[in-house]
Amino acid sequence: MQDTGIVSHMTQELTAMIDFLFEALAMPFVQRALIGALLIAIVASASGTFLVFRGLSFMTSGVAHAALGGAALGLFLQHSGLVPWFDPIIGALLFSVFVALVTGYAGETGMTQKMEVAVGVSFALSMSIAVFLMYYIPPTQVPQIWGYLIGDILLLNNFDIVLLAITAIVLVLITFVFNKEFIYVSVDMEGSISHGMNARAYHYLMLVTSALAIALATKAVGAILVYAIMVAPAAAASELIKSIRGIFIAVFVIALLSELMGLVASFTVSASPSAIAGILAALSYVVAMQIKRLRDRVSINLDQLPQHTEEATIILSEVLDTSAHEGHDH
Repeated sequence: MQDTGIVSHMTQELTAMIDFLFEALAMPFVQRALIGALLIAIVASASGTFLVFRGLSFMTSGVAHAALGGAALGLFLQHSGLVPWFDPIIGALLFSVFVALVTGYAGETGMTQKMEVAVGVSFALSMSIAVFLMYYIPPTQVPQIWGYLIGDILLLNNFDIVLLAITAIVLVLITFVFNKEFIYVSVDMEGSISHGMNARAYHYLMLVTSALAIALATKAVGAILVYAIMVAPAAAASELIKSIRGIFIAVFVIALLSELMGLVASFTVSASPSAIAGILAALSYVVAMQIKRLRDRVSINLDQLPQHTEEATIILSEVLDTSAHEGHDH
């Protein structure tokens, strides 16, 4: 009787969970969040992978925070009456392209270190402009600027979904057409130039396209989630997988799973889905590093095994020869 009661209780709980799941999926904001998670994962796979290959993971953060400065400029121009039609998203896109162009100019020779410095300077300039303009923007509009930093995937509206969908489609098309060129430029910029490729054009195209995608994604879900999802899955996949196509697929899977688990956890523990998704994405990189270290250690041990076996065979042969000579002497 007690076992029957336990089974009945578990069945009721499972039924309640399934009912809750279907109720949640029927909510429009949850549906938009799921679509947004899928689109962000596509953007991360198509753009974040190349940035990690190029050694420009910091550019994601720089562009995402530059969007704050652009949004602040847009709000300032609107409320000051100077340019009433200037939407904050236009400012965010302009500032993002500015960061991409400065970064691209610094890295025309292939020096990743110079590009990182350029990103850092652009990042500081954009944030300084954002903070400066906040003093001249009505306090009621300031949270709109900080929305670019924090964001919430559960607060996506139809316009955000359309914006993300267009971004993902355009990014996938450009990546599909210039896939090989982007890979060459990302992996070996100097080699691409020496082989006669128009590396500068592909270099700028990759950076500007990525910057626009990051800015639009930041407007939808915030800089924190964009930085975590664009960088960590690509870094984790690069640690474990050697195939380029495999890395693209792995980035998409890791990003999507992190976001979906963040959404599920937000309903169970009442936490921010973006924060949880960011934590899970970062943990994927930590786990990938540990797996790679363990795999390398095992590989080293296996490589050394034949050497030790050969040495042992030689020593054993010497011992047997010595014993044989001693036997003849006796």
